[in-house]
Amino acid sequence: MAQFYRTFDRSISIVEKAILILALLVSTGVLIADIVLRSTVGIALSWSAELTRYAIVWMVFIGGSVAAREGSHISIDMLGEMLPPGSAKALGAAAMAVSGAGCAVLMVVSVQLVRTMMTFGQTSPALEVPMWWVYLALPVGFGLMSIRFVQAAADVATRDESLVVIHDTAA
Repeated sequence: MAQFYRTFDRSISIVEKAILILALLVSTGVLIADIVLRSTVGIALSWSAELTRYAIVWMVFIGGSVAAREGSHISIDMLGEMLPPGSAKALGAAAMAVSGAGCAVLMVVSVQLVRTMMTFGQTSPALEVPMWWVYLALPVGFGLMSIRFVQAAADVATRDESLVVIHDTAA
């Protein structure tokens, strides 16, 4: 079971990184090309801003999954610090599980949104791609975040120590 878990985790990480790298390279490359073409030849890529915006949407939602995996989402740990280690561990696992459930609900709702967008057939103004491609970032991102939060809940519940949150003390 542990081998399956590691393989599953590694596979998701590879997909996340591939999507993030591709979106970053595409958006950066398109913006640089637009700037160079505009300043040297006087030609502007009318679709560059739109493509960059859509790439950023994908980066935000996939990045949310990476943040969930790394424990980088915003959290309030004041109560956890006041509890004994065992209780803090249970609270941490419960918080991760609730976050996973919330993301699962948002994934279901966003799947319905994507289906609605598919029936309307709306396309983007400049690229003329189906808008549901852009909205697909929501269920994919929330689905991945849900998986990552459930993984984190299981990790916290099975570890010996309580959930450790690293804070930046520079103020």
